[in-house]
Amino acid sequence: MGSGDWVRKLREERFLKAREIERLSRAIADVTGNPDYYVSHASLADIEAGTVPSIFKLFSLACFLGVSYDELLRVFGVNLREMERFAISPDPSRTALVPNDLGEGAIPFRLRFSSHSMPQETGLLPPNPEEWPLPFGLFKVDAQRYRFALVGIKDDTMGELIPPGSLVEVDTQQNVAQTFAWRAIRERPIYLVWHANGYTCCWCQQERGELVMLPHPSSNQPVRHVKTPRDATIVGRVVAAWMSFVDLEPRTGPMSLPE
Repeated sequence: MGSGDWVRKLREERFLKAREIERLSRAIADVTGNPDYYVSHASLADIEAGTVPSIFKLFSLACFLGVSYDELLRVFGVNLREMERFAISPDPSRTALVPNDLGEGAIPFRLRFSSHSMPQETGLLPPNPEEWPLPFGLFKVDAQRYRFALVGIKDDTMGELIPPGSLVEVDTQQNVAQTFAWRAIRERPIYLVWHANGYTCCWCQQERGELVMLPHPSSNQPVRHVKTPRDATIVGRVVAAWMSFVDLEPRTGPMSLPE
């Protein structure tokens, strides 16, 4: 059975007339402010004749036909489960964005630190995490605003501030390089920049039509000048980072002892 026949059969089983599809989809278009969700009588006729609809019209049809979006995609020959089969394996040596899982059951979160209740002295926490008097709150993050990136194991652009292998949190709303009189090196904004060769965490300066990408002084990376927005774009500002204090790659050779 073709995709058009399948849609028509399911619509008839739901006792849905073409005018009802029009009315219901127009309501979605009005609420979302996107006319592409609207499925007119002519559009429905084309779909049932075998035309592949847009992603927005597929969404409307899935709502009214009582099937999941994934199932409707499979009817038109797209199986989301095959994405893993064809996906390009990430290169761990290069910095890359971490995909946001916005599906059902995903609970994105971040830590909000507060310096007002920080203990003055270092101490062990109780074995039971529920008893930890943590001076920060745990809350859901806006997954549309915040992105996460893994710094490649060969990317030492930010030196010891953000060493290779770190996980960084990026605020995409802070995507313009800011310059101000910072008092310490940690106060200077660090940005995640997309460019022709991938992603890089670095300090940034905007000079006319060029973005100057500045590495940490201890880095082996050079200062780079790139055209914006043609060759580079600031994804956002790095607002948090998690890093390891041990070697990411275990030693393969025998350890030499001093004589």
